[in-house]
Order: sequence, then C-alpha cells, then structure tokens
Amino acid sequence: MKKLVLATALFVFCLGTNSYADLGDMTLKPGMTHKDIAELQQKLDILGYFDYYEYTNYYGDKTEAAVRKFQEEYGLKVDGIAGKQTISYIKAKVKQIQLAKEKEEAEKQLAASIQQNLKSLGLYTGDITSVIDEATKEAIKAFQEKEGLDVTGEADDNTIARLNELFPKPVEEEKSTSLVSSRAFVDFTRKYLGKPYVYGASTGKAFDCSGFTTYVMKNYGIKLERTASQQFKKGTPVAKEDLKPGDLVFFSANGKTIGHVGIYIGDHKFIHASSSKKQVVISDLRTYGDKYQGARRYIELNYEEELEGEKKK
Repeated sequence: MKKLVLATALFVFCLGTNSYADLGDMTLKPGMTHKDIAELQQKLDILGYFDYYEYTNYYGDKTEAAVRKFQEEYGLKVDGIAGKQTISYIKAKVKQIQLAKEKEEAEKQLAASIQQNLKSLGLYTGDITSVIDEATKEAIKAFQEKEGLDVTGEADDNTIARLNELFPKPVEEEKSTSLVSSRAFVDFTRKYLGKPYVYGASTGKAFDCSGFTTYVMKNYGIKLERTASQQFKKGTPVAKEDLKPGDLVFFSANGKTIGHVGIYIGDHKFIHASSSKKQVVISDLRTYGDKYQGARRYIELNYEEELEGEKKK
C-alpha cells in the first residue's frame, strides 16, 4: 500500500524535496511535532527502516525505533535522536540510492539507443530490451570490426562516439539570442554536480564528458557536435589567460588526441563529467598541466551583469 501523508504535511510534499532544505538544521527528538519529521520518516522508509502506512509530523515510537536501527547499523551513537550527524548519514545513504537509480536508468536508455542504432545498421536483429546482452555484444563486435575500432564487444567511449556521429540526436530550435548572465549560466551547470558518469549519456540524469557540454549548451540554444574532438574543431579559439565562464576547455592524455572536455566556470575552475570520479565534479584547471590543450568559445554571456552584481554586495 502506498503511504499516505497527513493533511498537515501534504502541502509541503507537493512542493518537492527542496522544501526540506532545513532538514538537519535542528535536532529531532521523540515526542516532537515538526514538519521535518515527515521527511525524516520518508527517507528512513526509502532506506528500509520505517514501516508505517503514513508519514506524519510526529516523532513517535516507530520513528525512534527506525532511527535507533539505522544508528546501530552504521556505527553511530544509538540514542534514537535524529541529530545533525545521524541526519547527515541518512541523507547521504538516500542520495546514494537515488544516484544508483539514475545511473541504472541512464544505462538502460543508453543500451536501448545502442540496440536501436545497431538494428538500423542491420547488425542487431533482437528486441529492444535496454540490456547489453550477448546478442547485443555480438552486434557491437560486428560494428567495431566494420568501423575499424578495437573489437571488444563493449560499449566503450570510441564505440559510443562513432555511433553518435552516425546517429546524431536532433537538436531543438535555437532559443533567444539575448545574453544570459554568466552567474546564471554557472548556476545552471552546478545543478548537475554529482550526476553519474555513464558512457554515451546526455540525458540530464547522467552524462559522459561531451554529453555534459552538449546538454548544457543545448539548454541555451547552442548546437554542439557530440564528441570532445569534434567540439574542439569548432567554436572560437580562446587563449588560456582570456578564459571566461562558459568557455569549453579541452584535454588530452597523450598530447595529441582530444579526449576530454569541460566547461570553465571562473577562478581557474571547470565543471565536467569525470570518468575517473564517476560523476560530474568541479576541478582546478591548474592541476591538469600539459594535458590542457586549449579552449573554445561557443556562447557569449553577460559578464558585465555579474560584475555589477558584485559591486552591489
């Protein structure tokens, strides 16, 4: 049975999880009544600790028991009180589950896309199952052999990049050309911090490096080629000392082939979907040394607006 939410908490839930931004700012104890308790119960339920037919604003015996069980299993002080540390652990575990689900969904979408593309090439004859099974791997091998790629049967970066070149995704019509503030642009990119890295993904739920840049720029009406090397070939070249937020920065592991791309956000930092970190992260450009190969500008932002905002602070 789906859990119900009491009327006193219903409005808050309709606003989404952002309405609970203050969860963890105060200690929740047995006997208390507070709107955050309903969210605490919801998160404990996601983790399998809270078993009741509804979420309430009251911290009763069932909530205390659920908190105690969680604390015991994760080596925390077992007192049945949801303090800052306990809530922080609960949030982190829920986030892990959410990211795992998003990654699983992105991988299914990618698998379905691969199967559909290989079917279009006459290399795959099975059903679209959203699973890279043995039949799909054999079709991938046939594709890799045909395209002169390493024959592994795995949907690796080069294979996905080649499929994306053959089957580019349609791009929406360009949006208004009015300049967006660089601050708003950077804030938009930061929304995706922590999203999982998945080969070939550009869904908003998961990305590879060029999938992330493509997705972000598409939101501002900019059509990019799908691979990092293709994106490097176009755009306006920008000297390192002239970098501005929104510029794409490119890297190479061997000093020859462009293999990675990110988005510069200012102060020597760039945001990117990192294959090594397995998620979207912010890194310091200075730590990449001679791996840095250059930058390209695809979008003009309103940098003056940001400077004016800084002056008013």
